[in-house]
Amino acid sequence: MNFVRIATMISTLGPIGYFGGSGTVATIVTLPFVFWTHAEIPSQRLYLGFIVCMFVLSMILVHYALKNFKRHDDPSEIVLDEVMGCLLTFWGIALTPKSILVGFLLFRALDIIKFGLVKKAESFADAWGVIGDDMVAAIIANILLRMLF
Repeated sequence: MNFVRIATMISTLGPIGYFGGSGTVATIVTLPFVFWTHAEIPSQRLYLGFIVCMFVLSMILVHYALKNFKRHDDPSEIVLDEVMGCLLTFWGIALTPKSILVGFLLFRALDIIKFGLVKKAESFADAWGVIGDDMVAAIIANILLRMLF
């Protein structure tokens, strides 16, 4: 199996990227991973470092996955960006049923509606646009969560 196929498989989270509502499904599937990272990486600085490392790895994987899709827009099948956005949304946020529900809804709404800076980030080329809009949506969702909780 070549690297482009492996990158595609990871970027789509296997079959999840091919489901209807794949971005929402990927975000839901990521929530247990969010709990795990909060439990295993209690330091906010280390958690942010983890996100940065994951971001770099995701950029590489999505760049190669886009070659498989033979286009450089944001294929709905690629959902690794939702994983990254979900992780960033909950950075430094105490996990409670209410914060998880509100964070999930905020992140998905901002990612789907794509207004302002989120829309601008989506216009970046290659993996920057695929992942960038989700990261900007996550930053906004994180700031709103910090204000609410």
